[in-house]
Amino acid sequence: MALGDRGYLSIAELIVYVPASVFAFTVCSRHGWHRASGWLYTLILCVVRITGAICQLVTYSDDSEGLLRATLIIDSIGLSPLLFATLGMLSRLVDNINSKGASPFSANHFRLAHILIMLALILSIVGGTSGSSSGSGQIEPAATAKAGIALYFVAFAGLTAILVLTYGYRTSVPVQERRIPLAVAIAWPFILARLVYSALATFVHNHLFSVVSGSVAVHAGMAVAEEFVVVVIYLVLGFSLRKMAGEGHEELASRPWKLRQGGRRRRD
Repeated sequence: MALGDRGYLSIAELIVYVPASVFAFTVCSRHGWHRASGWLYTLILCVVRITGAICQLVTYSDDSEGLLRATLIIDSIGLSPLLFATLGMLSRLVDNINSKGASPFSANHFRLAHILIMLALILSIVGGTSGSSSGSGQIEPAATAKAGIALYFVAFAGLTAILVLTYGYRTSVPVQERRIPLAVAIAWPFILARLVYSALATFVHNHLFSVVSGSVAVHAGMAVAEEFVVVVIYLVLGFSLRKMAGEGHEELASRPWKLRQGGRRRRD
């Protein structure tokens, strides 16, 4: 079967994400493979998008409902690496702030954001597997998928609050590390646009926003391009920053400031 516009878009994704995955691997090797660094999730997103593009191309020879569901699920879970990567960038920023003094954040704030994103991911997967099929061959998202999108927005609001509230502490971190809030701020509107697209695809019954058979131009302009721009922003940031030495860049449960509450340590 001849390729359509969606097939050519999948090929374009392979062309950009295969080399991007190599760069992401290099950045992860530089900064470490722990989840809290954030860059691990850029690599995961690259792998997810490569897998999604392959699934989309396979649908030209096998348009089974199972494969369509897989395509839908892969599209929805792509949001979680974006938010997890952003969470990792912000946690590094707060690491630097806490190393110089008090900040309004403790590790518990980041754990909460992590839990919200993880719950949203789980609900999106469950929703994708339990959605109903319409007479036209479309997959109707289940209520769990809609709940997952709602949680993604809640988590994004939390990340936005962290970004805004840390702005006043930017002068307390090394000059090089001040690139982090700038990079996150530049990525912010692209992540928002990606979230809006998922919300429209999930809540609005409009063929234009269908992930499986909607407008290729809309999908490319509101989802594919946004994700790739964010990946590029974070990879450039990763290459421009030095690897953190000593404590402060471990997983959240091991952070030296994990007992801080509102910037203060608990007293024994």
